[in-house]
Amino acid sequence: MSLKNEQIIDLTRNKTQKSNIMINEELWELFKEACTRNNTTPTSKIEKWMINFVDENGLI
Repeated sequence: MSLKNEQIIDLTRNKTQKSNIMINEELWELFKEACTRNNTTPTSKIEKWMINFVDENGLI
């Protein structure tokens, strides 16, 4: 397994930071429904976006 993959696994495994975000309530409900339709959770979807963004910026 590559070092990058190992780092991504570590980043998704060790969850100690709880964060609040301010977002439009209707948008949040639509996002949750889209996650349900795609058999995922909002947390995992946001986490994937964050990892991709960090990776695109050369930090992984």
